[in-house]
Amino acid sequence: MTASAAPADDFQRGQLAYHRGDVVGAMGALRPAVQAGHAPSQALLAFILDRADFSEEAFALYRQAAAQGDAEAQAGLANAYLSGRGVAKDEKQAALHFSKAADAGHAGATDVLATAWLRGQLGLDAASDPAGARAALQRAAERGHLPSAEALALAYQQGRYGLAINPSESARWQTTAQALRKQRAARPAATASQAPR
Repeated sequence: MTASAAPADDFQRGQLAYHRGDVVGAMGALRPAVQAGHAPSQALLAFILDRADFSEEAFALYRQAAAQGDAEAQAGLANAYLSGRGVAKDEKQAALHFSKAADAGHAGATDVLATAWLRGQLGLDAASDPAGARAALQRAAERGHLPSAEALALAYQQGRYGLAINPSESARWQTTAQALRKQRAARPAATASQAPR
């Protein structure tokens, strides 16, 4: 179901106001779209409220938008469960929502999930689910996550994550990792966190 023009317009106004630094204007613009059930508006308002320490209201909005399949909201729910902001801390729920966000193409969630597999965090265990780990690493590496590319190079070299030893695949991923390192070195330092979308 697509949103009507009015909620989409309200979202655009709210997003522009937020990026100009007008948080009050952004909230005012987003509220009508939120009331109309517009998921992107719910997710952005939840993000703003979460940053202002209105965690419980933020969580409720994230949940509403996530129920509509919004990737930003899934990532917001995952972070809420991970940190215990607005809800009881629950790493399994965090992993579940990071997975849903990653499945929907959310770049940050894709990276977080791959890192969790690599470090054995969020209740994720590559030894007991090598296929799950492999899929998460593959997806993250394909979108430029350096630790995942490095892990795949090593996995093909040593036969990890249920992969057969394959020197050519190991070399391919090592080449990818080297290219990512060069890109990373050429980029200016990352700026402060920005709002979703």
